[in-house]
Amino acid sequence: MRFFQRFSVRLSLLFLALLLTMGIVQMMISMRITEKRQVETDQLVNLHLAQDMAREIESYVREGIDLNEIGPVIHYMMVMNPKIEIYVLDGSGKILAFFAEPGIEIQQDHVDIEPIQSFLKEGSPIPLYGTDPRNPKQEKHFSAAPISIGQNEKGYLYIVLRSSLYDRAERMLRERYLFSTLNKSILLSLLFVGIIGLFLFAFLTKRLQQVSKAVQDFEQGSYDRRIETDSKDEIGSLARTFNQMADTINAHMEQLKKTDELRRELVANVSHDLKSPLATIQGYIETLLMKGDRLSSDEHRHFLEIVLQSTKSLNRLVGELLELSKLETKQVEPVLETFSMTDLAQDVFMKFKPGAEKRHIHLSAGIPGNLCFVKADIALIERVMSNLLDNAIKNTPERGSVRIELHCFNGKTRFVVSDSGKGIAPEDIPHLFERFYIGRSSGRRPEGGSGLGLAISQKIMELHESTITVENRPDRGSSFSFDLPGVPVKKT
Repeated sequence: MRFFQRFSVRLSLLFLALLLTMGIVQMMISMRITEKRQVETDQLVNLHLAQDMAREIESYVREGIDLNEIGPVIHYMMVMNPKIEIYVLDGSGKILAFFAEPGIEIQQDHVDIEPIQSFLKEGSPIPLYGTDPRNPKQEKHFSAAPISIGQNEKGYLYIVLRSSLYDRAERMLRERYLFSTLNKSILLSLLFVGIIGLFLFAFLTKRLQQVSKAVQDFEQGSYDRRIETDSKDEIGSLARTFNQMADTINAHMEQLKKTDELRRELVANVSHDLKSPLATIQGYIETLLMKGDRLSSDEHRHFLEIVLQSTKSLNRLVGELLELSKLETKQVEPVLETFSMTDLAQDVFMKFKPGAEKRHIHLSAGIPGNLCFVKADIALIERVMSNLLDNAIKNTPERGSVRIELHCFNGKTRFVVSDSGKGIAPEDIPHLFERFYIGRSSGRRPEGGSGLGLAISQKIMELHESTITVENRPDRGSSFSFDLPGVPVKKT
C-alpha cells in the first residue's frame, strides 16, 4: 500500500486515468465523425438511386399499384442492395406500399414530405435526414424521386438508405469494435503509458523526493541539512524557502542557546554581586549585635557607614538590573526634545571633576564655544555620558588623565571619552557591552562598578538608532564615542 501512497505513483495513475478518459472520448468523437462522413458519402453515392429505380418501376405503377407485378422487381433490387428499404408514397407522404426485410412492422403510415421536397431541390445541402417509418424516433438519410401513380396521381419513391437490418448488424459490429478497441487501448496504456509514466514521473518528482527527505532529516535532528538547487521553477523556489527556513530556525535555536547561557550567567553574576554586599551587611550587623556595648562610638559609626555604603551599592545594583530589563524589553520610550549637547557635556564634566581630582586623575574637556543642538531624550543621553565618564575614571590609575570631547560636523554631533589607562585586551572587546562584563585581562570588575553600565548605555543608544564605538590603544588607554544627528540652530 505504501507504493500507492507515493506522490509519483498517484500522479502517474491520475495521468493514466485522464489519458484513458481522453482516449475514450476521442474514440467516441472519431466514431461519430466517421459515421457522419459515412452517412454523407452514402447519400452522395446514392443520390440518384431513387430516380433510377423510379424509371424501372414506373411502368408497373402507371395503372395503379399491383404488388404482384411490382413485388418481384423490387425484390430483385433489394437483393442487389439489401441495406435499403423502399416506400411508395402518395403526394401527401402517405405510405401506399413498402418493401423491407420481414420481422419489423412500420410504426407510422406516413412520411414527412418536407425533407423529401428539400432533397429534390437542386443544390440542397447534404446530408439530409428524413422519417424512418419503422423507427419514428430516429431520422435516417434517404434518396427520393417523384413518380406517377395511376391516372395523373403524383407520388414519391422514398428509399431509406440504411435499413433496420443494417442498423442491427452495424450496432453489433460497433459494440464489438468498441470493446476490442477499449481492450487494446487499456492494454497499451497500462504497458506503455503506465510503465513509462511511472518512470517519467519518478524522474520528474525526484527533486520533490529530495525536498521531502531533507524535511524528514531536519525533523529528526539533522539541522545542518540543506537542499542543493539552482533551478528557477517552483520546486527550486520551495527548496530555497526550506533552506531559508532552516537557517532561520538554526539562528533562533542558537539565539535561544545564547539566551539560556546569558540567563545562567546573569543568575550567577547577580547571585555573586548580591552576595558580597549582603554578606558585608550581615557581618557588620552581627558584629554590632555581639559587641555593640564594647565598641567605641567611632567604631560604631564606622560600622554603620560601611553597612550604609553596602546598602547603597545593593540598591544601585538592583536599580540598574531593573533599568536594563526595561530597556531590553522595550518598556522605555525615549522622550525626544531639542537641547544643547554643549551645555549637557559641560554639566556632566563639572559633576565628575571633583571625584576625579579626589582620585588624583586629571579630567579635561574639549568643548566648542558654539552650541551643538540635538534631538534626543536628554535624561537618557545624560545617563550614557555619565556612564562612559564614570567607567573611564574607574579604569584610569592615579596620576592618569581622562578627557571628554564634543565635535559638531557634517550635520551630526559626536561625544568622545578617552582615558590613559591600560587599554582593553583584544579578547575582551567583543564582550564589553554584555551584562556583568569583567575584563578577562584583569579578572576583576572596577571598584564600585556593577558591570551593567556599558550594557545600559548601549541599549539607550540603540533606542536612538545609534551605537557606541570603541577605539582601543593597548597600554595607552581607550576611547568610547557615540554620534547623534544634529539639529540646525534657527537664527533670530
